[in-house]
Amino acid sequence: MFRINHLLAVVLLSFQAVSTVLAQADAPLSLESLVKEALQNNPQLRAGRHRTSAARTRVDQVTSWDAPSFGVEFFKTPVQSFPNPLKNQLEMDYFIQQMFPFPGKLSDMGKAAESNADMMSEGYKALERKVIRELKSAYYELYLVQRKIEINAENQDLMRRFVEIASKQYEVGMGKQPDILRAQTELSVLINDGINLQKERSVVEAMINALLSRPANARLGYVPDIEADIPRWSYEQVSVLAEAIRPELRAMKSNIEMQRAELSLAKKKYYPDLMVRLMYKDMAQTKNDFWSAMVGISIPLAPWSSGKYTSRTDETELNVRKAEEDFSAMKNMTLFEVQDALVKVQTNQNLVLLYKNTVIPQAEQTLQSTQSAYQTGKTEFLMLIDAYRMLLMARLDYHMSVMNYMSSQAQLEQAVGLNLEDISARIQ
Repeated sequence: MFRINHLLAVVLLSFQAVSTVLAQADAPLSLESLVKEALQNNPQLRAGRHRTSAARTRVDQVTSWDAPSFGVEFFKTPVQSFPNPLKNQLEMDYFIQQMFPFPGKLSDMGKAAESNADMMSEGYKALERKVIRELKSAYYELYLVQRKIEINAENQDLMRRFVEIASKQYEVGMGKQPDILRAQTELSVLINDGINLQKERSVVEAMINALLSRPANARLGYVPDIEADIPRWSYEQVSVLAEAIRPELRAMKSNIEMQRAELSLAKKKYYPDLMVRLMYKDMAQTKNDFWSAMVGISIPLAPWSSGKYTSRTDETELNVRKAEEDFSAMKNMTLFEVQDALVKVQTNQNLVLLYKNTVIPQAEQTLQSTQSAYQTGKTEFLMLIDAYRMLLMARLDYHMSVMNYMSSQAQLEQAVGLNLEDISARIQ
């Protein structure tokens, strides 16, 4: 009986002991430092930065005039001078030519390019939120896997001791052989689970390393215990922020502005562009040289070309309507994601408190009661195992609720487009 009491005392302290050993084996893994590293090194984000910068450079491209044309015309050159046009030539003309678009065309093209660059910039911010959410979700998955490994190690140690106790009890005629077999089977299952958990940990670490652009097999540290609590915001408070801040919505607003600028440009295509040519005539046989000038305009409304511009205007009008409907659809999706995230945050927060304040204490009391009953011979030996496994499962469910709680917070951050600290500051 003394051995059983001593065993239970050791087992009840094993959670803290195993956690301490594992924490010492691996350095603490900071989520904040991982986020900074991902923002700097993630390949998707690096590509997004280049894409945004490239879009900005297009503004100067479309708002600049076309390059002028310069040429030389060999005029009145005798045939017998071929292939030397300078031999016996009578006139050489030098000209420079420039196209001038109708006023307002370049301005509209610049507005469209600026709106496109703004859309790319907001798209990059949305990509940042997506990468941060993926990283946080993987980080919390690693937290859960590490806690599962701890609990599995505790279970294995417990079952080995129970196999030993059941064997000794059977030897002295106080136990049953099925108790030994059941404990041995439980131990084999736990060993197999431990192997699978190590594999699961490697997969999660590889996922985090991919987001950080590290080698896939790089070992990560130990995720500390997570204690986080956020205010219970209302849907009305958070949805207003999401409508104003979420990068995807801002990007679609920029897309609408771009399409409207394209529509304005398409309507200006009906107006003619101006072409100016200035020419100097070098008269080789006389001393009387001449200047000449030419002015020309395009005719967009010619019967054989007007359909091109009319169809372009119709197409752009439809693109404006499509952009507006896309914005409405994204707005509806954003509001749904905000509501969904808020419900998950509050639900998981309640579960965390339930397991921490009710389920785990009750499981501990059940274990103590079962221990007393076993000591007095009122219950079976393996009922003690079941009671302790109930406590372990309660603690595992607690850690899973913590993971879900934190992951739902990351989902809320992405839905709004701000981190929790900024959301709290703006709501207050």
